[in-house]
Amino acid sequence: MAATILTMMAFCLAVGLINGGTVFMVPYALVKTSRLAAMEKIALILTQAGHNVTYYVHNEYDIPNEFFETSINIEQYEYPSDKIAYSAPEDLVQEFMMSTIEGELDIMFAKDNIFFHYIHHLVHPYFNDLHQWKKFKDAFFDLVILDSWDFILGGIAKQYLDRPTILWSNAGYEMHFENWLMPLPLAHIPIVAVPYSDHMSFTERAMNVYYYLMMIWCKRNWYDLRDETWGKLAGKLGLPPTTNHKLSDGDLIFIQSNFAYFYPRPIMPNVIPVLGLKDKPHKPIDDKFIEFIDGAGENGFIIMTFGSMPRGMDEHRREIFATAFAKLKERVFWRYSGPIPKSLGENTMLLPWLPQNDLLGHPKLKLFITHCGASGSAEAVFNGVPIIGIPLFYDQRHHCTILTQRLKMGLVVNFSDITEKLLTSVVNEVLGNPQYKQNALKAQELARDQPVNASYTIQYWAEYVMKHKGAKHLQSRPMKELNSFQYYMLDIVFVFVICLTFAVMCFILLTRRVYHFVFCKHQKLKKQ
Repeated sequence: MAATILTMMAFCLAVGLINGGTVFMVPYALVKTSRLAAMEKIALILTQAGHNVTYYVHNEYDIPNEFFETSINIEQYEYPSDKIAYSAPEDLVQEFMMSTIEGELDIMFAKDNIFFHYIHHLVHPYFNDLHQWKKFKDAFFDLVILDSWDFILGGIAKQYLDRPTILWSNAGYEMHFENWLMPLPLAHIPIVAVPYSDHMSFTERAMNVYYYLMMIWCKRNWYDLRDETWGKLAGKLGLPPTTNHKLSDGDLIFIQSNFAYFYPRPIMPNVIPVLGLKDKPHKPIDDKFIEFIDGAGENGFIIMTFGSMPRGMDEHRREIFATAFAKLKERVFWRYSGPIPKSLGENTMLLPWLPQNDLLGHPKLKLFITHCGASGSAEAVFNGVPIIGIPLFYDQRHHCTILTQRLKMGLVVNFSDITEKLLTSVVNEVLGNPQYKQNALKAQELARDQPVNASYTIQYWAEYVMKHKGAKHLQSRPMKELNSFQYYMLDIVFVFVICLTFAVMCFILLTRRVYHFVFCKHQKLKKQ
């Protein structure tokens, strides 16, 4: 115990050596999602550590109350008046929910998708105030923190500010990173968009390669947009007309994951797994929640949420959920903003928002029905809660497979296949089988058993980058410079095959010569 305390004191002293650093943070410019919540948490961690944080957001951004209790400096820009990219249209969200993986990738990477609208609408307001950006550049920040998904506008901001940079990857080991940064052995590591585990059949391995190549191919539209955007802004910002502006070339990357959660896989030393940003004492719950929970008695309660993006649901499926919930003895908190279902039971409370992490830590919680978003999945693990996963799109299938197959914390239901009978059966199975709860508690124990918690990890590595003015020494430059032919050793294989072919041909020719020589000599002797 004494050794542990001394270790923690030494660590705290080490991370406390760099105080008063200046940090510039740019979250992804969308509605309040888990991506933004994570960036807010990072800002609070660094502010509480004594650093001066500047947070650059649009004027529609809902500034969290905690920010007003700190010294965080909020800088804002004008969001486009039509807000076309601020919140994804509900019909697009519903289309995602019903799509196959192929259809989903088509939607994501099409040239007219919401991401492209987001870029086109933000290019002007994002960099409109050159005086403001000049002020940012002259501030000579010790550290810049960007969202890894914002690789077009974020990449330009990184190039312009030219300061040490850390990226935040909310969905874990996301596909858009370069292979030199996080090598992806497709034989046993599934890409982020597929529902496979690390034990793949021949067909699944083949499909894993297929989807990987499909994503690489589809991303060409994004690269075209990146270069087009750079062409518009380079001269305006006084930057060279080059396309060498990769966001992924940051000094460090924080990944929302750890190896108690994700499958064992290779990473580079500048990739820092961080799981449990919200691992903190739960806040007191409002009276309306307490009253509803107490009314359930020993039966407890269930949480049902599909996150911040789907605000509604088609009539058929919302009636399925409402009818199934009405038959339960447990009470249900259902995060939902659409029309009230006709069959809604008295045991179900509809809410446009709920304090998810605080409710997940309540001792009377019995089950978490979730879309398996990255942050929600991490919260389920850290709170030791059994789940029913109903993934809707992209990385949610990936996280659902981890929770249900690797950690065995619950069961999965396909949204397109859901029926009242199926939902009721799955809920009763997870509630009635104590093994799921036991597995969830084991996953919680493993995830929490780390040398230091997530907050200290964030603080230490941020200060490390500030102290050393970057962390390029942690990057593998040779791997970055290798092309695919060299990376996969195809040039070596090619030369080896050529040499082997040459050796075999020489052997065949030599054998034929020897054979002819011996045969002809034998024939001569026979004639004589």
